Amino acid sequence: MKNFIFVSLILAVTLCLSGCQSMWYLFLSCVVDVAPDRFTFEESNTQLSIPVFTSYPLENTNKELKRLIVIVHGAGLNAGKSFDTGNLIVDALGESKDQYMVVAPQFLEGIKPEEKGLLFWDRQWRSGGVSLSEELNEGLPSVSSFEVMDRLIRFVAESNSNIHQVILMGHSAGGQFVSRYAALNNYHENLKKQGVLVYYIVANPSSYLYLDATRYQLNQNGEILKRSRDELANCDGYNDYKYGLENRYGYANSITKLDIQDRLTNRPIIFLLGQEDTERSWSLDKSCEVEVQGENRYERGWLYRHHLQSFVNDGQNSKHHWMIIPDVGHDSSEMFTYKNVVEKLKTLTQ
Repeated sequence: MKNFIFVSLILAVTLCLSGCQSMWYLFLSCVVDVAPDRFTFEESNTQLSIPVFTSYPLENTNKELKRLIVIVHGAGLNAGKSFDTGNLIVDALGESKDQYMVVAPQFLEGIKPEEKGLLFWDRQWRSGGVSLSEELNEGLPSVSSFEVMDRLIRFVAESNSNIHQVILMGHSAGGQFVSRYAALNNYHENLKKQGVLVYYIVANPSSYLYLDATRYQLNQNGEILKRSRDELANCDGYNDYKYGLENRYGYANSITKLDIQDRLTNRPIIFLLGQEDTERSWSLDKSCEVEVQGENRYERGWLYRHHLQSFVNDGQNSKHHWMIIPDVGHDSSEMFTYKNVVEKLKTLTQ
């Protein structure tokens, strides 16, 4: 079995590099552990669900809970590892565990479930795309991954009325999810009116959502310059969603560009960049649409910081906080449990 998984991994990586997803989905089907619990909700009189790891049963009410940590997995769909990282964060914060609920939802990608109504997506789960209606789910409603997150947070917050803070975290593909969800979701202000503050923690994503058609690059002196129109013209669709605001799909399709700009620039987001996350590994998005965002994850984050700052008016305090994590590469646990990150999280929970 181990030899089969190893061979499948090699084939998946090889074909993934050449643009074929089928072997990657086969590999995921072999190695992904589906979470044991379910978050179930109703859509169009149909019961739908996603797998979740959770520190308390979702259906229970816990008056001790004050804070909800939702942590989103990366491309490997390893929600179990994300759940473990969430619990490590709670340990590092040094407060009573009874106050925290950790939930790690699992967005199945390319895996055909054996349960009718168990949702699965293609890669667009990372950007709010809709679930696939085929196999056992043929004819069932399709739901955006962002809508599922809306429903999950709403359900936990309404079931546990003492929760006053939600921290939504994601690394790599999960960072893509969280950064775009922060820019798009319709539920942030509703929670704020109810006295629930939401913070977004984004770590080392492959790509970012740009608010206009400009893109940047570093010159040999480390200066940030705009890319030329001729260079951008060589990449058709570089400003399409999920990289820009043109031709939006899924959840993003119903939100105006101005609303997206306002939400992204005015919501509290902490961006974490691993200083050693500079490799151009097989898992890095290398499409031309994202290559114009930079050479690697660290550089792409640095250039995106410059982009977002261009939307902050003079005298306006940015709602974004950027942290460079030294000596750390593409590792979610090391990023989220780094001492400076934990200290920053403590300031949010005071």
